[in-house]
Amino acid sequence: MLDVHEHRRALAGLRRVNRLCSTGRWIAQAIQNGSIKTPNRPIEILDLGCGSGDVAIDVLRRLSPKVPCNITGWDMSPLAIEDANSQWSSHRLRKSLSNSLRFERQNIFEPGLPQRKFDIVYCCLFLHHFDEESAVTVLRNMKSLSRHFVIVDDLRRTTLGWWLAKIGCHLLSRSPVVHFDGPQSVRAAFSIDEAIQISGRADLTQGTMTTHWPQRFLHCWDISC
Repeated sequence: MLDVHEHRRALAGLRRVNRLCSTGRWIAQAIQNGSIKTPNRPIEILDLGCGSGDVAIDVLRRLSPKVPCNITGWDMSPLAIEDANSQWSSHRLRKSLSNSLRFERQNIFEPGLPQRKFDIVYCCLFLHHFDEESAVTVLRNMKSLSRHFVIVDDLRRTTLGWWLAKIGCHLLSRSPVVHFDGPQSVRAAFSIDEAIQISGRADLTQGTMTTHWPQRFLHCWDISC
């Protein structure tokens, strides 16, 4: 169990990684490419494993001028949710979009998930934290929570990805947790073939798989078809 100081340093390091990798841009682009139509209401989006909320805030920033949306961030960590609410409370967008973003403590593995449905459910740098069986459970639950789209953006297990994580995490953070977790996360990540196999076991088929910098994959499914 991380102490509070180290956990916050790790969250700050991950925010810098996400900024450098333009994680929010890839998610926002995938959402726009889906061209979901929800007459008379905003698109409802869930960020699963939202961490300190930086990706959700960036996605909202990019989408709000073009696509009315509400984003909910879920994370099992009370500290992450506290950090996310702190990030949002001081963000300039909050003045005009205060009702468009909220963060809630929720564990995707706990029984009795909320019956609420979202138009889009996405996760970023989340799936690689789990073994194959748990990853299948995550994807099944994401599908059950979504009306239209499921989106996964995650690491690819490659040698180049390991070196990028090794070097990048040391440059972007002084947190020893980040220094260890970055390369270790790449080791634990799935290959493209493994990711496709796991999603098939979760009844997510006919998805669109693309790759992008730095050694990541973006896997999207239209479940409304």
